[in-house]
Amino acid sequence: MQDEIRALEARRYAAMEAGDIGALEALLSERLVYAHSNATTDSKTSYLDTLRDGSLRYLSVDFTTEQVLEAGPGAAAALGRMSAHVFSYGAEREIASLTLALWTKEGDAWRLLAYQPTSLPKA
Repeated sequence: MQDEIRALEARRYAAMEAGDIGALEALLSERLVYAHSNATTDSKTSYLDTLRDGSLRYLSVDFTTEQVLEAGPGAAAALGRMSAHVFSYGAEREIASLTLALWTKEGDAWRLLAYQPTSLPKA
């Protein structure tokens, strides 16, 4: 399961950077709660809408999945770090965060249920 979650995290971040909404749509739960480093939150629909309309674009993304914790049958938490250069609502910015991604098994597929970043202080 750990290797599977690490692979899903890699696919998710690659899709974010590529702007591959179809791939993200397949990876995200309908119940998704996606928090951003600026303390706003999105549902699956609102998150994908910001990508579709260009309000949010990931220009570059680097990540590491440092640990995967089994959280019971059909649930896993991926903890790591993410840094990105983003275009967000008209301005480019750099973000760097510790991350917590909660994955859940929905039927036969793993889906991202919740994402929570914690902004790292600027160096």
